[in-house]
Amino acid sequence: MSEGGSPQGWPADNFPYRPHLRFCSLGNENVREVMEGFRLACERLGYTTSIAPGPGVDNDDINLFFFAMGLSLPSDDELPPNAIVVNFEPALPALLAQMPGYQRLLQRVHVWEYSLENMVHHPALGIHRSDYVGPGFEPLATPLLPESEVLDDAQQDIDVIFFGETTPRRLQVLEALTAAGLRVAYPFGTAWTPAQRDALLPRAKVGLNMRKADHSSTVELPRLSILLRHRKAVVSELYPHSEIPQVLRDAVEGCTKDELVDRVRALVADAPRRRALEVAGPRALQSLPPQHEVLAGAMQRYLAGAWQRWVAQQALSTAEPAAQVSVLMVTRDGEADVAEALTSIAEQSLAPHQLIVVDDGSTDATVDMIRARMAADPRLAGLLLLQAPVPMGWAAAAQWGLMQARGDALALWAPTVRCAPERLQVQSAFLRASPEIGAVGAWYTRDGDAEPPTQRLPEMHDQILAALLAHLPHEQPLLMGGLMLSLPRIQQRGLGFDATLGRFAWLGLLLELVRGGARLGNLGISLGQLTTRHAAGLVETDVTALTRVRERLLPLVFPDVPSADAQRLARLYGQQWAPDADDATALLRDMAGACAKQGDVHATTVLRGESLRVLAVYAENGRLAPGYLDTLMREPLLRDFLAPLGERLRAIVP
Repeated sequence: MSEGGSPQGWPADNFPYRPHLRFCSLGNENVREVMEGFRLACERLGYTTSIAPGPGVDNDDINLFFFAMGLSLPSDDELPPNAIVVNFEPALPALLAQMPGYQRLLQRVHVWEYSLENMVHHPALGIHRSDYVGPGFEPLATPLLPESEVLDDAQQDIDVIFFGETTPRRLQVLEALTAAGLRVAYPFGTAWTPAQRDALLPRAKVGLNMRKADHSSTVELPRLSILLRHRKAVVSELYPHSEIPQVLRDAVEGCTKDELVDRVRALVADAPRRRALEVAGPRALQSLPPQHEVLAGAMQRYLAGAWQRWVAQQALSTAEPAAQVSVLMVTRDGEADVAEALTSIAEQSLAPHQLIVVDDGSTDATVDMIRARMAADPRLAGLLLLQAPVPMGWAAAAQWGLMQARGDALALWAPTVRCAPERLQVQSAFLRASPEIGAVGAWYTRDGDAEPPTQRLPEMHDQILAALLAHLPHEQPLLMGGLMLSLPRIQQRGLGFDATLGRFAWLGLLLELVRGGARLGNLGISLGQLTTRHAAGLVETDVTALTRVRERLLPLVFPDVPSADAQRLARLYGQQWAPDADDATALLRDMAGACAKQGDVHATTVLRGESLRVLAVYAENGRLAPGYLDTLMREPLLRDFLAPLGERLRAIVP
């Protein structure tokens, strides 16, 4: 607890919520003990808690929703920051294709995700406010069955027990076990109550754990935890790429789906092996990280995100004195867009302190268009127009403009971006209230649709940096023409736009701000619209520039990785790789090693996605021999790194 009685890390006094956690489960009572483990762990962190009979966010508490697939909230508006959904559903892409309402919910709240496999899919699913909350052990939630209460073989009149949804895939195995002469207990039609389940468990020799679907590699840990707490010898469907803590993998009999029947029969007949597993299972559970320690970090990250969202909401209605904002726009041959862009600037509710436009050697009527707008609109009369006689390149032109800028903040503008009238007011108010933030962007829309969908971007610093690791981004996860930077930070450190980074020099400047201790942010508010008709593709010089950006990015994302290792990792972004599979393996090891040292889940998730790109290139060129993936999975470092990619690995690698 911190001073004043609030849990450690609780935001400032004007945070509108109180440190009380309201828990709500929309699942049946069979999964209530999963929620109870979280609740008790949070109480150990100093929070008061209660269990709500139904969902709600119209209160001053932090609301946690479990098993919320059927949660129905009144609209698709953004939920307030006091909502967390804890997701225990595997194979999210397939599930959300059938349940779009659940996808919209996960996009609108802070998500605690139990599956690293799901985390890999989150960006493509539009889920950006998410965090990985891995398995932990809370001893008070459901006490371990004392060893003395394990029934002997004569009293165990059930050979194998399974509880959970009896999908056709699972039913096939259960019927095969029955046909093999085993006494099998499982619910059919109506789920067991916890009391019914717990009455049957002591009578069973073996517990069974199976995947719900073929396309998921995530082991369903809630069921496995219940079985191990009851000291059951467990046969679990497992593969080399299954996502499961190693300590739990070692405490069960793992096999493929096709081997389940034979492995269950063998274990039923092997009493000594069952006794050993009945001891090993609970020990494995107890060796997991304490649940409250897992949640301590998750709560800290949630509170940081909730606080940032709250400050952004306050910035929308602030009455603070106006900041002095310089606007900088670089254009070349932009006559089709520049007039609308200038109108967008002129309509800002906070008038720019300075408006600087640098024309980078246009050969069309861009300059004439700018001068005409200056003459026609008094709000643009003070525009400073800098004209380069020949093209200088974006970075040099932007640096020329930066040297003229004065005030509290610098707003970058692009001719292809139309910003909401409140953009400058909101971003400048946010920067003023968030001195740790050196640059802030926002969500945006793309033109072309009557109601263009909002481009959701990661809002928090660590996720933004991690997303920049992805291969050849254009404006993601930041929209250059929607950024506002702290001008005093830039000037105090003598920073500028590096011409060697070409049109990605703005990224280089952001990374220099970060290196100096600043943080990045995106507001979860749409403040602009991007015109895509003139979107430029990447040329060879852009690829080279982005490689240089990544070389500067890697030490910021992986500060604990030695520089020599970071240089090897930078090969990931090279334009040529060695042609043999050993080089692919070495590159995968470099990624896995960096992630193991750093431990940031978002960076690890992005590099997992990059590993698919690496493997696809080598596979398409016929460089991976049959059995290559099995070789990788025999190496613990690579297995732990690659396992959450699941079946997508098998789709790429022979």
